[in-house]
Amino acid sequence: KQKTAYEIYQCDWSSDVCSSDLRRAIAFFAGAAGALSLAPISFFPALFITMSISVWLIDGSVQAGKGSRFHGISFTQSARAAAIDGWFVGFGYFLAGLWWLGSAFLVEADKFAWAIPFAVAGLPAVLACFTAAGFALARLMWSTGAGRIFALAAGLGSVEWARGYVATGFPWNSFGMALGSHAILAQPAALIGLYGLTFLSVVIFAAPACLADMRRDGRRAFGMPIVDRKSTRL
Repeated sequence: KQKTAYEIYQCDWSSDVCSSDLRRAIAFFAGAAGALSLAPISFFPALFITMSISVWLIDGSVQAGKGSRFHGISFTQSARAAAIDGWFVGFGYFLAGLWWLGSAFLVEADKFAWAIPFAVAGLPAVLACFTAAGFALARLMWSTGAGRIFALAAGLGSVEWARGYVATGFPWNSFGMALGSHAILAQPAALIGLYGLTFLSVVIFAAPACLADMRRDGRRAFGMPIVDRKSTRL
């Protein structure tokens, strides 16, 4: 029998619903959607998609880890699965947000066009490693309920701060710029700075993920984890 949309929503998105390739495609496009929150579009609600799905992706690694005694999935492997999904989120986000860097190599295309793939795809691939680390850190602090929103904010906030300093720093396209692009929403930056704004942005835009935490029987759940248990046997 074909599952209804509601039944899919209520299930745990295990391997019979969401394969590893599909889950990582979801992560990639969720990250790319978040780039719409940046200038020149500055459509900050787009980050609701990125952060809510990020919560569900980590939920998926937690649910897989819960079955470790049966599936041979250790806590370390669960954190690694979260990091891989985080890399795809980050790669989609930075690829969609930094593709324009390639235009600089077209000034003298006969000399520099060969470097376009390294700028357009290589740099986002490296920057995505920070997002992967943020997911892994969040997984270490993960809990049930709304607390996990703050775990994600702490994880991503920490690595965004590190990204601003490691190897002389590359703080462009911080998640906090979703609020920083709007004069009114950016006002807290006067007190907490860009990285504080990043923490606040993750909390705000990931919060809707908690709306999926209530099942039909009224019990609290781990939301809508996107998980393929087979793929977490890394």
